[in-house]
Amino acid sequence: MVQAWIDGWERDGLSSWIVRDADSGVVLGNAGCWVKRDVFWNLGYRLAYDAQGRGIASRVSGHAVKEARVVRPELPVVAILLEHNKASARVAEKVGLTVQHRGPDAGNPDPEAIRLVAADRPLSESQVHAASS
Repeated sequence: MVQAWIDGWERDGLSSWIVRDADSGVVLGNAGCWVKRDVFWNLGYRLAYDAQGRGIASRVSGHAVKEARVVRPELPVVAILLEHNKASARVAEKVGLTVQHRGPDAGNPDPEAIRLVAADRPLSESQVHAASS
């Protein structure tokens, strides 16, 4: 995973960051944008349970979205979410993404799981397909 982030930084000029507590230096998780399938920026964030609910994912994700728009502004910023993850959806909304697609979560063992594709702009059919498959 870390090697993929390093490769993204070298290839695309942006990828995921390690998120640390500013005071203690403890690793809290990761967040950032990386190019996926050369079609869109994938915004992702994952924090330790005890770091959630403090606005950290929203702050770091906001910085990541701004950087993605500078590095390759022609690519949309996309977050791929599960509908039941309301906290993740709030982060995407706070950084300016809106739901562009709602459908089954292909490959999920839960047949009831619904995937949301949120983006900073309308997506083409091929971009929705790339994000939802």
